[in-house]
Amino acid sequence: MTLSVLYFLLGIVTAVIGALPLGAVNLAVIHTSVKENIKNASYIALAAGIGEVLLALFALHSSMELSDFFRENQWIQITFIILFFSIGVYFLLFKNKINTKHKSKKLKLSKSKFLTGFSLALLNPPVIIYWVLAISLVNKYVFKLTVQNPLISLFLFFLGVYLGKIGTLYFYSRWGNKIAQQPGDSKAKLSKIIGIILVVISIFQGINFLAE
Repeated sequence: MTLSVLYFLLGIVTAVIGALPLGAVNLAVIHTSVKENIKNASYIALAAGIGEVLLALFALHSSMELSDFFRENQWIQITFIILFFSIGVYFLLFKNKINTKHKSKKLKLSKSKFLTGFSLALLNPPVIIYWVLAISLVNKYVFKLTVQNPLISLFLFFLGVYLGKIGTLYFYSRWGNKIAQQPGDSKAKLSKIIGIILVVISIFQGINFLAE
């Protein structure tokens, strides 16, 4: 029973470490909590948690195959580098010049946010690579973590992953909400910050890609 609890805690810690660096999902949560509210940001977080669990499960099941896949299909990483850079430029130059007054229904809004969170979490090669490395390190230095583990251990590990992910994203949503409450044009500043972060991330990933 004690070992099962350790798997649960390991899932939380590993997910938090992976979720702390600002990435696409974190920025989407911050932006939504600023532009809209924490409730809408929570839809993104809850869906992103599911996506994170699926990535971790996939990495656990086929870590070596995934490493080879990304090595052989480098166009995937290039596509995401260009995508991050383009979105960053959009936030920097165009985001605050576009005013939309379209109001969606509550159900459609929640569905779109859920889909956004799930897509951003799932279609994220750097996160898959992170989980491949994390699981490899856990197996090498902590304890055995494979698909052959007892079901209860795996369940608690992935539950920890889910809670760790949504907990970290909730922290970011609270932070974004505090930014929205500050006087002045804080939302415009946030858009620029998000743009700069995305551009920096894309440049860093590009350098890392070339170095490999």
